[in-house]
Amino acid sequence: RVYVQAFTIGCFMAGLGGAIVVPSQSAVLGMAVDALVLAFVVVVVGGLGSLEGALFGALIVGVVREIGVSMFPEIELAVLYLIAVVVLLVRPAGLFGRTA
Repeated sequence: RVYVQAFTIGCFMAGLGGAIVVPSQSAVLGMAVDALVLAFVVVVVGGLGSLEGALFGALIVGVVREIGVSMFPEIELAVLYLIAVVVLLVRPAGLFGRTA
């Protein structure tokens, strides 16, 4: 029951945010793909179903991204994907993910 309420409130807030932003900015297809891809890498690295994993994955992605942007911006995203692939090969459930 709590999950349904939290999901409903989250959807409402996301819709409200979109309704506020779209009139002031133009909306295009693929507008937030970067954020979606980064969130996917965070979940892959940290592990699905783990709050600690999400925090650790976000920390890794944030640090690697900042170092990558300053040192080698051409391959910054490739390094993130490489980290995700290595984590999937070594620990398929992520670093803190639950195994089935």
